[in-house]
Amino acid sequence: MSRTMARGRRSANQDGGGEGEIDLTPMLDVVFIMLIFFIVTSSFVKDPGIEITKTEATTTGACERGTIIFAVNAVGDIYYDKKEVQIDRAYRLAEAAKKESPKANFVIQADVESPTSVLDELLSAIKPLMDAPLCASTEEEG
Repeated sequence: MSRTMARGRRSANQDGGGEGEIDLTPMLDVVFIMLIFFIVTSSFVKDPGIEITKTEATTTGACERGTIIFAVNAVGDIYYDKKEVQIDRAYRLAEAAKKESPKANFVIQADVESPTSVLDELLSAIKPLMDAPLCASTEEEG
């Protein structure tokens, strides 16, 4: 009687009535390939690293491809990638960032109290590298 039960179990497993195993290796391969693709093709935004009070804008629009960000605080200090930079280094940093991301746009985050002379100098320094209109970072009105 035990032989009959063992034979019955064996035939059920052979017929596909038993539990099967799923091989997850191909799915994991696809997931890792997608992960590598997204890491390689992504671009990272370098935050200027300071808190500023932005002006409010009544008309706003999204800045296309704006990833090279300079910030000017209330005293007129210029920041890029969480470091204070001098105006003469701004061009070299902007040039290096543009080589790294050729389609990126420039964004200037200016404090409400920042001197316009510093903004003018910064804009004059990076203007030769600009291939699209400059984006100014503002707060939404409200």
